[in-house]
Amino acid sequence: MNVAIELKNTRSLFLWSLALLATISSAQTGAVSTAEAGRGPLPTNLHYQSAISGYKSYSDQKVLSWREANDRVGQIGGWRAYAKEASLDEIKNMAPVSTDSHSGHHEEGKP
Repeated sequence: MNVAIELKNTRSLFLWSLALLATISSAQTGAVSTAEAGRGPLPTNLHYQSAISGYKSYSDQKVLSWREANDRVGQIGGWRAYAKEASLDEIKNMAPVSTDSHSGHHEEGKP
C-alpha cells in the first residue's frame, strides 16, 4: 500500500513539474517578442563586398637565361645589395628606443 501512495505522489510531482515548465517556457516566449518589438525595422539596403574582390592571381614572370640573371644581379650590386635591403627593412620595423630610463615603469604620472 505504501508503494501505491509513493507512485501516486511521484506521478503528481511529475505532472506538476511539467505544468511548471510549460508555464515558464510560455512566459519566456512573450519576453522575446517584447524585446523584438523595441528594435524597430530591419535595414533594407544591405551591401556586401567580398574580402577577396581585389585579388590578383599569380602570373608567371619572364624567364631569363642564367647569364642575363647574373648580369642583372651584378648591375643591382650583387648579393650585398640584397643583404643591405633586408637589413634596412629590419631597422625600419624596430621599435624606437627611448632615452628616458624610467619610461618602462607602470606608474609614469607619480614622482
